[in-house]
Amino acid sequence: MKSIKYIVLLVSLMAIVSMPVNAISIRGLLGLDEAESETEEAASKDNAKSANQSSQTTDENWAKSKLVANSTIDLALVRRLMANIDSTQRNALLADEAVFKQFIQQEANNLSVISAAQANKVGEDSNTAFLMQRGADNILREVYLNKLIELKLPKDFPSDEQVKEYFDNNKDKFVIAERMHVWQVFFPVNDTMDEKAVKQSRKTANSVAGDIKKGKIDFAGAAIKYSKHTPSNANGGYMGLINTADLKPGLKKELLELGEGKVSGVLTTDTGLHIVKRGSIVSERKVTLEESRPQIRTLLINQVRAQLRKAIFEQAAKTYPVDLPPNKVEEWRLRLKTNLDAPTAKQ
Repeated sequence: MKSIKYIVLLVSLMAIVSMPVNAISIRGLLGLDEAESETEEAASKDNAKSANQSSQTTDENWAKSKLVANSTIDLALVRRLMANIDSTQRNALLADEAVFKQFIQQEANNLSVISAAQANKVGEDSNTAFLMQRGADNILREVYLNKLIELKLPKDFPSDEQVKEYFDNNKDKFVIAERMHVWQVFFPVNDTMDEKAVKQSRKTANSVAGDIKKGKIDFAGAAIKYSKHTPSNANGGYMGLINTADLKPGLKKELLELGEGKVSGVLTTDTGLHIVKRGSIVSERKVTLEESRPQIRTLLINQVRAQLRKAIFEQAAKTYPVDLPPNKVEEWRLRLKTNLDAPTAKQ
């Protein structure tokens, strides 16, 4: 059972999107009304200075000005790019001269292609224009949702107490299962192969298994030379530290019975033939609160964000309903299914 604090927090967060339209200004919540008011006041006071600043691109018309094909990149554009990417990616770009240069070069390449598209009037195609508008609408929707969610999500959520409570109530989830280091040499066998090919694969697998056992070739060398499992063959057949419970039924029993460092004979599963080597077993262990704290914080934030997002959609649908007659929806489906409409027909 969640704490009273957590329930109260959720109720307070949800309340913002369930208020009647006359009790709340969404633009006000986002600070848009205040920003416009301040902009108008500043414009009135500084009207005499505006002539000297006419060459500067304002925040409001910046995007529109950039719609014109341009073959240059300036600092203003770069600032915009940096401001609209994840902080982790931004820090990585700014920390490495070569990576940053590559990023800017890719942006220059993008502008070149956009200029070519504009020169060839691709945007004048009606379907392209539709897709461009839909893309812009999707961006507007996500920006609106994210701004409203970020505004209403407390900066200190979740608290240390809420993280600990979640951990205490879900300790069974914070366990690292028993794992095993595993190597393999793999020969695929599937239904598309004829009987001759299957026999040849099995013959090769038995031969390789015998050579490993006799010491004619070591396991890593055999994996590199013969294994068809691309992710592991370059690593000498090493598959990684695998949860024991996730091992294929045809391999699990044999691996558990093998001694550490021992190699099996040829084993068969639904995917093919395997020669496996078992490494050490890492026992199951419980994860501490400190180890799991970042994961729990992310989980709780995502839960609240998802609930807020759902509530915002529901409130928007009530405040700005879209007429969608149920009988029309089924009619559209049937017409599209039977292809009754000509491509240029208007509905």
